[in-house]
Amino acid sequence: MRSSTRLSIGFSLLFGFAFTYTANAQSVPSMAEIGIELAEGQVLPLSKQINFELVSSNSNKLAINLANWDGVTAEQVSDNRLSITLSPMPRFMKPVQDKHSADSFVVDLSEPSTKAFVASYQQAYADAPFELEHLTAFVDSYIVDPNYIHGFNIASVVASQRSGDCTEYAVLTAALARALGMSAKVIIGTVIVEQNNSVNAFGHAWTEVWHDGQWHIVDSALYRLEATQHFYLPASELDNEGPGYGMGIVRTFVLMPEQLLSLRSKP
Repeated sequence: MRSSTRLSIGFSLLFGFAFTYTANAQSVPSMAEIGIELAEGQVLPLSKQINFELVSSNSNKLAINLANWDGVTAEQVSDNRLSITLSPMPRFMKPVQDKHSADSFVVDLSEPSTKAFVASYQQAYADAPFELEHLTAFVDSYIVDPNYIHGFNIASVVASQRSGDCTEYAVLTAALARALGMSAKVIIGTVIVEQNNSVNAFGHAWTEVWHDGQWHIVDSALYRLEATQHFYLPASELDNEGPGYGMGIVRTFVLMPEQLLSLRSKP
């Protein structure tokens, strides 16, 4: 596999938010790059737990949301700053809701293209005991045209077009999990990637799937990304999966951090 190369390509998406993409062997897209600074004297590699200051005009609301995840703590240090302590894969602590297994406008399980996509997965893994990694591997191979031009497509459109950015990967993974009888939801947040002796942060979308009695991060978009480690910082789930889901995306995006400062390893 070729080493990963980050390509920043700005464009206006849906509500005027700039997006970029991360290109590796399959050119996997993600959202806009977020400014990040290491603390003075911090060397790589990072430890398995990190601390940093997060700058956000909506820091109060973000801190409330983050209280729902284990593996991340947020302490208000000023009106627009939080001190964040973060483990690589925080775990959502609230129980499953009916909507997490529903056939919705965004995760539209009953559409023919979605059903055909699910059937192709079932054929590919007919004789294999289920593993969560099967979801990421299959969606990774199914989307053959990773790009940033579509905005935020619903599952049936992604299944038909087989293209998209991290949001399309996340929606299609959620559809696959739900069709297989699991609960799943789309999360929008930030991914911090340590790679090639550098640390970068990007807006990102991923899926969380309920399996074996707990939530798991399932990230098809970064399945083949070569990196030392990732840290996932959620902002919010895509709470509105109805026809008005666009406004829900706007409410989530305003929670995204503006900068991550003084990032350091925790002992």
